[in-house]
Amino acid sequence: MALDRHGDRRERHIETKTQKKHTHRANAPIFGIDRDGRVDVWNQCAARLTGFGGEEVAGKRLVEEYITDDYKARVQEVFTKALAGEETANFEFPLVTKGGVVLQILLNATTRRDDRGRVVGVVGIGQDITARMNQEQEYARLIDAANAPIFGIDVEGRVNVWNQCAIRLTGFDAGDVMGQHLVDDFITEDYKERVQDVFTKALNGEETANFEFPLVTKPGTRVEVLLNATTRRDEKNRVIGVVGIGQDITARIAQEQEYSRLIETANAPIFGIDRDGRVNVWNTCASNLTGFGAARKSNLDLREIHATGYGRALDLGCPRRFGVAEVKGRHLVDDFITPQYKSSVQDVFSQALSGVETANFEFPLVTKAGKSVEILLNATTRRDERDLIIGVVGIGQDITARVAQEQEYSRLIDTANAPIFGVNVNGLINVWNKNAETVTEFSREDTKGKNLVRDFIREEHRDRVQEVFTKALNGDETANFEFPLVTKAGKSVEILLNATTRRDEQGNVIGVVGIGQDITARIAQEQEYSRLIDSANAPIFGVDMNGDVNVWNVCSANLTGFLASETLGNSLVDNFITPQYRPMVAEVISRALRGIETANFEFPLMNKTTTKLISILLNATTRRDETGKVVGVVGIVVETLRGIVLLVLVPRVRPGPGV
Repeated sequence: MALDRHGDRRERHIETKTQKKHTHRANAPIFGIDRDGRVDVWNQCAARLTGFGGEEVAGKRLVEEYITDDYKARVQEVFTKALAGEETANFEFPLVTKGGVVLQILLNATTRRDDRGRVVGVVGIGQDITARMNQEQEYARLIDAANAPIFGIDVEGRVNVWNQCAIRLTGFDAGDVMGQHLVDDFITEDYKERVQDVFTKALNGEETANFEFPLVTKPGTRVEVLLNATTRRDEKNRVIGVVGIGQDITARIAQEQEYSRLIETANAPIFGIDRDGRVNVWNTCASNLTGFGAARKSNLDLREIHATGYGRALDLGCPRRFGVAEVKGRHLVDDFITPQYKSSVQDVFSQALSGVETANFEFPLVTKAGKSVEILLNATTRRDERDLIIGVVGIGQDITARVAQEQEYSRLIDTANAPIFGVNVNGLINVWNKNAETVTEFSREDTKGKNLVRDFIREEHRDRVQEVFTKALNGDETANFEFPLVTKAGKSVEILLNATTRRDEQGNVIGVVGIGQDITARIAQEQEYSRLIDSANAPIFGVDMNGDVNVWNVCSANLTGFLASETLGNSLVDNFITPQYRPMVAEVISRALRGIETANFEFPLMNKTTTKLISILLNATTRRDETGKVVGVVGIVVETLRGIVLLVLVPRVRPGPGV
């Protein structure tokens, strides 16, 4: 037994030595006192931390020598309790270093006992929290200097944080509010329950962002606050309260109220939906237009408006007829859109909810009477103050009358006795009337969405036609442009076109409409005339309205020595009449272009190969087109020596072979 006792002592001795070694080398300050408060434990970390070696502090009274005066009593109380067996955890106190610096220590004071269980002293295991305390103080300074109202409550809801911005905002000093119950004393009666619910959730670890509520100021007014309620925890992650970081949104709310009044009084139907597609905005114009809600007053209060997601105050200070009470919460697409448009309207709203807005979308709304009103809609994404998408607002325009008028225009276009076709800004066909179908043999379905120039114009004419359409898209319209359209059978039909710029109700160019005339037969006739002229056994030449040659047949070439290629496009008077006769010939042609004809006028033509002049006798006759408009001169000329010459203006006649 003695051996056993001695063995037990040796084991305890070894254990004690081991414990002392670990204590001495521990990475935390550890110190101990005996029952008289004198230091008997002082490890390496404590020595490094304070600058005092173990030999310097051994036997000295810890409280009297190393604790600041303002903390002596409290530290002594902790040690006294530990000596009585009542241990203390996480006690903060300042310890003075050898250099006179004050360190902040977080202490666990543990009762020390001998092997018989008798109290022999206290051991303190500490943690240097000086840096943490400095950081917390810096945080406190930042909170106090923040340009936002910041306040905090403890677990009982009593104020323990109230920064300078909160003081300026409310007029209450920190002394006025510290220890007061925030909800009971500073929240308006209508918001107490909801604010308390937010704080209760935060105390349970469920934080709330962007909660709006009013604070009461010292003068008794209200300031609107947007609050983020954050759970406060200690170093052991225990909830110790709530901190609220706010934003004064009083001015924003006032602006929203003004916007609401503008929306309500707008002379356009305005409606909105939330993310589920349910109505939360419906102004008076929308009510009057559809009949929904047009006969009732709205008395929605602020809370009800908040519940809709609409924001603030459509109803505040603005009594009026307001249809949201009748349509609020109903699904816009399901309940107010005609079946054939449900899919397309839903697509527009879905895009807006993803951030892609749509302008000038047309769709019908169903009225209370079961009729349809045509709406031109701008679908705009609605976002909150954090830029999160919360719904869609639609600003509309009643275009029922315009649509009816357009339908009438469409009927007129479709029944017109002329080919009419149109293209959009991309050159794709979107108008093709019945006469165009008859002329080309292509149906409306054959042409819809196809490129007019690429698919229905022969390659050699595409550039010219494309240029005309491009000009029209730039607002430069073209009249009486001739080009061939390809028929379904592969033939060509000659079209005389007026290319007109198409614009929407805002004046924006949206395409080109072409009103045509089938001139295939006329062109064929003109070509026949051209062949007859070219093969005539008499010299025939013509000028256009500017006096430039546009006809010069083989006989004229043989007579004068000038080929057609040398004369066409050149002034007859300036290039082929002798100087002394130019004024007289110009006058004759000018008179004929004014409708005053001349008979038996004699003048000489120049010859290219000789100096000999060719004397001719001219009958100058006015020439007109199919509309009676003067387009040139027909001159029957008797060549005094050789034959007959005809002077004629033919602006659209194509020269035949050899001309």
